Amino acid sequence: MSNQSNGTDKNNETTTQLVAMLQEQMSINQAQILANQKQLQVNEALTQEVKLLREQIAYLTNKLYGKSKESLPESLSGQLSLDLFGESVVPPAIQEEEISVQPHKRKKGTKAKKLNDFPTREVHCELTEEERHCQQCGTTMSDMGIKKAREEIAFHQARIETLKYVQHSYCCKACERVGDTSLKKAPVPKPLLSNSLASPSLVAETMFLKFIQKVPAYRQEKYWQQLRLDISRDNITNWHIRVGQDFLSILVERLHQELVKRTIAYADETTYRVLESQKQNNYYWVFSTSKQEEDPIVLYHHSESRGNDVPKKFLKNFQGYLHCDGYSVYDGLANVLPVRCLAHVRRKFHEALPKELGETIHPAAYVLDAFKECFKKEKAWKDLLPAERLEKRQKELRPLLDQLYAYVETIPAVPKSKLEKAIEYMCKHRESVEHVFEDGRLELTNNQSERFVKELVIGRKNYLFSSSLAGAQTSGYILSVMKTAEWNKLNPTRYLQYLFEELPNLPVLIADHLDDYLPWSKTVQEKCK
Repeated sequence: MSNQSNGTDKNNETTTQLVAMLQEQMSINQAQILANQKQLQVNEALTQEVKLLREQIAYLTNKLYGKSKESLPESLSGQLSLDLFGESVVPPAIQEEEISVQPHKRKKGTKAKKLNDFPTREVHCELTEEERHCQQCGTTMSDMGIKKAREEIAFHQARIETLKYVQHSYCCKACERVGDTSLKKAPVPKPLLSNSLASPSLVAETMFLKFIQKVPAYRQEKYWQQLRLDISRDNITNWHIRVGQDFLSILVERLHQELVKRTIAYADETTYRVLESQKQNNYYWVFSTSKQEEDPIVLYHHSESRGNDVPKKFLKNFQGYLHCDGYSVYDGLANVLPVRCLAHVRRKFHEALPKELGETIHPAAYVLDAFKECFKKEKAWKDLLPAERLEKRQKELRPLLDQLYAYVETIPAVPKSKLEKAIEYMCKHRESVEHVFEDGRLELTNNQSERFVKELVIGRKNYLFSSSLAGAQTSGYILSVMKTAEWNKLNPTRYLQYLFEELPNLPVLIADHLDDYLPWSKTVQEKCK
C-alpha cells in the first residue's frame, strides 16, 4: 500500500513539473509571439519610412533634373482602370478619340507686313565701267533694266547725341522807345534729374535693358562704353532710385487706387534677397486685376515680410474675389473671398505620382486625368461670355468635380506620403476652389500671377540681389509701370520716356492728378504705342 502511495506521489510530482514546464514554455512562446509582432511592426514602420524616403528622393531628383512640365507619361495609356465602388471606372483621358489635323497652309504677305513699318533704302548692284565692256565686240553695254533680288532688314547701332538747351529772351523795342521795359523768356523744360546728364530717353533705355532684357547694371557698363558713353553701374542705379521715388512711386500709388476698385484680383509672392535688410529673405508680392478688364493693372510690391499684414494692408479697400494659392495669409481678409488655384491642387497629385507605375492605374494618375478633362472643358469655353461660361460650369464642370471629390475621399493613402498631403490639400480648399461656380469671370487657376512672378524670377537669376531696400522698392515701381504698360499694349520704353518728359513739368505732382498719364488714357495710347 505504501509503495502504491509513493508511486502516486511521484506521478503527481511529475505531472506538476510537466505542467510547470508547459506553462513556462507557453509563456516563452507568448513572449516570442509578442516579440515577433513587435518586430513585424518595426519592420513595417521601417518599410514605410523607406518608401517615404524613396518618394522624397524621387521628388527632389525630379525637381533638380526632371522636366518642369506637369504632364503624364505615355505609359499610363496602357494601364488597367481602377475598380471603384464595385464598377469599372475608366479615366476620361484614357478614352480614345480621333483627332483630325488640318494641313498647313502657308500665309502670304507675312514678310511684306514685317517690312512695311521701316524706311527703305535701295542697294543697287551694278557693273563697273570696265566690266560693262562687251566680250564679243568691246562696246560699252547699256543698262536694260532692273529686278528685285531680295529684301532684308539692316540694323544700325544706337546713336548718342548731346542735347544743349538754349533759352531765348525777347524784348519789346516799342516799349523801350518810350522808356518802358518789357521782357519775355522762352520756357525751358525742367530736367528729369537736377545736375545730371541723364535724359528721359537715356533713363528709359537703361530701365528697358534691365527689366525687360534682364541686363543688370554692371553688365550695362560695357554696352554703353561700346557706344562711347562712360557711365557706371552706380550712375544707373542712382538714376533708377531717384526717378522711382520722385515720379514712379506716385503713379504706382494711383494705379493701386484703381486696382482696389475692381472686384476680381490675383495675388502671389516670391522671395528676393536684399543685402541691406536684416532678414535673410525679402519678398515681392504681385497683385493684378483680371485679364478681362478693359484697363488691366499689374503691381509689384516689395516687403521684408511674408505675413498677413502685407495683403491685409495692400487690399484694405478691396472687395471681391482674390485668386491665390493655398497660402494661409489670404484667409481672413475683410470683404475678400479667396479663389484657390486648381493648378496648385493638380501639382500636388503630380508630385504624388510614383516614378514606376504598375499595371493598375495609380490614384494620383486617375485624379490627374480628371483634372485634364476639367481644363479641357474650360479651354473650350474661354471665348464665351461670363454668363455663358458660368452656365456651362454649373452644368458640366460641377458634376465632374463632385465625382472627383467623392473619389478622392476614398483613396487609402499612406500616412505622411505625398498622396496623403495632396488629398488633404484638395479637401481643405474645396470651398474656396468652388467659388468659380459663383462668377463666370473667375478662372480655374492662378496662372496669371505665376507668369508675372516668373518675369521677376528670370530677372532675379541675373540680378542676384539688391544692395539696398530703396533699390528693391524702386525695382517694384519700375516693373509695375512697365508690365502694366505692356498689358495695355504700349511700348514700355516710349511710355517711360513720355512720363519722364511730362511729369517733372507738372505744377503739382500728386496721385489724384495723374489720370491723363495712366496707360489707358487717350493721349498715352496715341503717343506710346
